[in-house]
Amino acid sequence: MEFQTVKGIIVATLTPFQEDGRIDWEALDGLNDFLVEKGVHGLFPCGSTGEGVFMDIEERKAVALRTVRRVEGKLPVVIHTGTLRTGDAVELTKHAQEIGAAGAALIPPYYYKMDNACLLEYYRAVARSTPDFPIYVYNIPSNVTNVIGPEVLAKLMEEFPNVVGVKDSSMDFMNFINFQQAAPRKLCALMGNDAQIYSCLLMGGSGGVSATATAFPEPVVEIYENIRAGNLEKALAAQDKVIKLRAIFRSYLPIPAYKQVLKWRGLNAGVPRTPLRQLNASEQEKLRASLAAIGFNV
Repeated sequence: MEFQTVKGIIVATLTPFQEDGRIDWEALDGLNDFLVEKGVHGLFPCGSTGEGVFMDIEERKAVALRTVRRVEGKLPVVIHTGTLRTGDAVELTKHAQEIGAAGAALIPPYYYKMDNACLLEYYRAVARSTPDFPIYVYNIPSNVTNVIGPEVLAKLMEEFPNVVGVKDSSMDFMNFINFQQAAPRKLCALMGNDAQIYSCLLMGGSGGVSATATAFPEPVVEIYENIRAGNLEKALAAQDKVIKLRAIFRSYLPIPAYKQVLKWRGLNAGVPRTPLRQLNASEQEKLRASLAAIGFNV
């Protein structure tokens, strides 16, 4: 069986929460509509940018369903279904398939240190549960205790035809190359570091899962579209803008800066879910000035 995989700029989407902690469904629709209009190539809800680890299983299912239904026929949606518990990961992945998602991506279990045998059993359980559904291994060492190495990905791809790709957020470009070299067959290699999307595409990668694109999709899409059109100079210029944007966003707490920028852009992105907080007045002023200094006036 040949599996269809994603390519291009896949946006790591936000989840808009109200002040009381409830999900704002109309705001979620508006954010997804905005991304469709901006020409992105796919969506990635319930991941780090989407505060997936702050939601319970039913909330994650509901966000996944709402997202898939909202963009149905317009964009592929890869759902992040990784969790601490294997059973929950299986449940979320089965649900992603049932609602018509384009695939599921999973971080490894976190907190306890695990060896490759443990990690393999986790991904095996998920892959077995949905044998005709695309699975992406999600490597993000900075946020979890356990690192996915090329040997784990290669073993999974040998055993399961539905393990089709990797999202690598290691920040180490050599890891990205090693994943491609280790893959026993065609690999959908997605870059999780916005600063390396241009390089990833030139090295045969399929695209990027971008957090920057949730607030500023335009320059991130420009990287991919210009490379596809053969305009490498324009693509590199767009990548330079994204590197600067990424550096600004990473100088703040995760999540609130994206939501603040979208508010300035006229969209309701809600507030972060506690214990994260909104930016204070001083932080907002600094953020706005930093963006204006690189040509992004909001």
